[in-house]
Amino acid sequence: MTNLSGMDIVGVLGLLVSIAGFAIAIWQIWKTKAAAEAARDSAAEAVDGVRKMYAVSTLQDIAGRSRNLLNLIKSKNLAAAAAAAFELRDAVSKYQPSSKESASETTLWTKVREEVDSLHERLESIAVANRWTADEREALIHRTSRLHTQLAANASRLVSTVSTVP
Repeated sequence: MTNLSGMDIVGVLGLLVSIAGFAIAIWQIWKTKAAAEAARDSAAEAVDGVRKMYAVSTLQDIAGRSRNLLNLIKSKNLAAAAAAAFELRDAVSKYQPSSKESASETTLWTKVREEVDSLHERLESIAVANRWTADEREALIHRTSRLHTQLAANASRLVSTVSTVP
């Protein structure tokens, strides 16, 4: 039988403490990694939420501009309507749909841009001539009304995708 000296016992105990400490360190690293991943995921969700809120705000602004344009056309305010069409076109051109949107939504947004461009160009042409017929005005009212309905629907759809935090 081997006699262990006091130093041998201290050495063995030191080894056991070191192994336990190493195990605790590994466990702490694993917990830290999990916490960092959770924080990263939470930050990504927050950024996504802010982007959606910004998109909602922007789309609602654009829909408001289209409503304003419609009202100006209805009130026969040609110069103001042309200016409002320019502002609407500018706002629409600055809006960037989310990269997560489907191809059909992207195509739809492209059509909206084309319609806004066309409305603006038509109103500018009419404003330069400083006259429009009742038929032209009626056609512009209908086109602008359809555009406004589409923009309001897009804004409403986007609002429904924004989740609220309880």
